[in-house]
This record gives sequence, C-alpha cells and structure tokens, in this order.
Amino acid sequence: MADGSGERGETATWRVKAGLAQMLKGGVIMDVVTVEHARIAEEAGAVAVMALERVPSDIRAAGGVARMSHVALVEEICNAVTIPVMA
Repeated sequence: MADGSGERGETATWRVKAGLAQMLKGGVIMDVVTVEHARIAEEAGAVAVMALERVPSDIRAAGGVARMSHVALVEEICNAVTIPVMA
C-alpha cells in the first residue's frame, strides 16, 4: 500500500520514515570503523552508528572524503548491534 499507512511488512513508508526520525531525534549518532566500536557506541547509548572507512578527524587531516566501510563490514556491524546502522 503506497499511501504511507505503514501496514506490517512495508518499508520506506511515511510512517516508517517519521518513526526513525523521531527515534534518532536528540540522540548521538557515532562514527565507527569496526564492529567493536559499534558495540561500544551502542552500550554507551548511541541511537545509531555510521560505518565509515575512516573517522572524520583522520579524513580531514588527510584532506580526503568520507567513504562507507566495505559491505562485508557493514553487514557484520548490522548483525552485532540492535541500533540502526548507516553506511
């Protein structure tokens, strides 16, 4: 159903998107580069993690750009934590 009612089994509906935004509001989203970092962030109260190739301070120091982690690592992080993972 494309009306955004959010019936069971649907993804990317307005209700799902609004719910995620509400869940993340006011929380900390941590940048992580390993599964262990993701676990630590979750235990410390992060509402989500962003899986990156390198942390932003290292990226800025090198004058580079942020890239997502390898897909296999993103999958490992998703399996290791219960909070949302962005990549």
